[in-house]
Amino acid sequence: MDDKGVKTKDITSSHGLFDKSIQNLKLISDADVKRMVTMKKAVGLMKEAFSSFSRGSSYVPQRYVSSFPGISLDIFFKPVYCSELGQICMKVLTQKNAHFERNKPTIQGIVLLFDSETREILALIDGTYLTALRTGAASGIATRYLAQEGAETVAIFGCGAQGRTQLEAMCAVRPVKRAMLFDLEPIACEQLKAELCPKLGIEIDIENDTKVLKEADIICTATNSESPLFSKDDIKEGVHINAIGSYKPHMQEIAPAILKSSKIFVDSSDAVLAESGDLIKPVAEGILSVQSIHAEIGNLISGEATGRQSAEETTVFKSVGLAVQDLYVANEVYKMSLTR
Repeated sequence: MDDKGVKTKDITSSHGLFDKSIQNLKLISDADVKRMVTMKKAVGLMKEAFSSFSRGSSYVPQRYVSSFPGISLDIFFKPVYCSELGQICMKVLTQKNAHFERNKPTIQGIVLLFDSETREILALIDGTYLTALRTGAASGIATRYLAQEGAETVAIFGCGAQGRTQLEAMCAVRPVKRAMLFDLEPIACEQLKAELCPKLGIEIDIENDTKVLKEADIICTATNSESPLFSKDDIKEGVHINAIGSYKPHMQEIAPAILKSSKIFVDSSDAVLAESGDLIKPVAEGILSVQSIHAEIGNLISGEATGRQSAEETTVFKSVGLAVQDLYVANEVYKMSLTR
């Protein structure tokens, strides 16, 4: 631990075999990431990450996802190389839906950061909170560019770790006064409310009727649902939707009728069309086409694409998550670990 309480460590092999390659390796914990990177800072990092991706400065191969027979668990391998940063990053994480009762995160993982020139491993970072943080921040930067300026009411579907950072990100970029929580597990809503109500200083209501969505200016979905969470009739014109669940072809959070009548933005067109049922299903059914995607969020940030054109326009940001997001947060915490 350094003089400012950051639990980073330098590793030296007692046998000397790996001294040159890992003697300066930084170990950065989940708690360290929370201390080092605020949501506001993370939103700024996502602006840089998506811009880098869309202009071709970051190479992000298709992620590899594997499941195993007999257990409800997915394992993800997510590599990225960024020429601008001179770094390679690899995140390995697991996602299991049965952790809630054991009070463990649904998503757990580790991030490896390498120098792309020397191939030296620079840092080993707990990826659990980092993943939730960068996912929330991705919705944050999309909301900054797409939601109406005066958006005050947010609806959150899925009240686990991802739902928490979604709400925190919305409060970081818009003058949120009220949040409505939806989850199949009422205790998840209660825990999120107890944790964030005093922290954010907003009104938080637990809901189960989607008719109240007419009051929402922003909707965030963070679930593994296999069918749409609400209908087009449930929402009002001009709402902005962040859809960050539905990471497999059979999953679907957003009704095709909503997507058909919305301006759709994505983190990566290739990734979303390959991985997310939100787009795969309606495209296969002929309801949408590949051309239904208006732009990648990075192109909007750079000014190459137009955003919201009116108060009545509905906008959707569909994200499956990119390794470049992990890289930009990992690089930030690594740099901070060197100076503290």
